[in-house]
Amino acid sequence: MARRSGTENRQRTRFISVRVTPEELTIIKQNAHEHGQSVGDLLRAQVLHIRLRPSRIDRLEVSRLLGQLGKIGSNINQIAHHLNSGLPGERVTDSIEYALRDLAELRMPILQALGVEPHRVDE
Repeated sequence: MARRSGTENRQRTRFISVRVTPEELTIIKQNAHEHGQSVGDLLRAQVLHIRLRPSRIDRLEVSRLLGQLGKIGSNINQIAHHLNSGLPGERVTDSIEYALRDLAELRMPILQALGVEPHRVDE
């Protein structure tokens, strides 16, 4: 018995055709490219109201985010060291607030890169 090819195992077996102008096709292809999706995935998401998930990750952006996370980790380590030393000071409270702010600022681009809808803290 011969194995079926990948295309024969697909669940999506129906084909829809639509006519567009050259300008519309350019816009559609550009939108698909900007979202890192195929034209079919983009159109399916729009028509069926499905949230697109990025199919590719911007390595430069991920590297930048990892660098920022490393800095925050270093700040938290310094805060812990200071707290363990038993020395009082307002600088520790400020450092904690800065670290928390930095984490909150990184949350949005990370969620966007993952294609996840961010939720507000007060929800």
